[in-house]
Amino acid sequence: MYLLQSDGRTAEGFAAYDRYVADNEGRFPGGALRLILSDWYYASYDHRGPHDSRLETMSIIERPGPGEQHWHNRQVSLDLTLRGAYDDGYIVLRYPTVHSYTLDGFAVESGHADWRYDELRLDEAGHLVHEVEWCREQDTGRWLIVADDIEMVWQPDDGEPEIITNAIVSS
Repeated sequence: MYLLQSDGRTAEGFAAYDRYVADNEGRFPGGALRLILSDWYYASYDHRGPHDSRLETMSIIERPGPGEQHWHNRQVSLDLTLRGAYDDGYIVLRYPTVHSYTLDGFAVESGHADWRYDELRLDEAGHLVHEVEWCREQDTGRWLIVADDIEMVWQPDDGEPEIITNAIVSS
């Protein structure tokens, strides 16, 4: 981890993450790389960025996969809708093909709190790993989503949707 460690949101943490991304740029899937290389995704001042956003919905979708025995070969995708930190739009994230996920939350009886920090990196098999930290004053939840790629759309309340990565197809 580069940005999620206790001192990761420092200049040194970002510098180490930038080196990691540069060393692995050719291995990152296109949608994730576009987010990582943008000048706004990790900037708390940009309305499109997920920092301090809040979860509105999460859907785990399982569909038949290709082949004759599609009931044995299922494909899982995961969709998130976040209310932006500035309360002026929605961030829609989709992981079209999910390999695994772990959703740890603490004290969620009053919600997930704020999307604090996140990090996009690769696992040994070359899959995208998206680790998200949710935070309250005392509790922290972590989500770990392993997928082929990530898609993102920014939907401002007063404008047209902006497709940030690949188009998200309705379910």
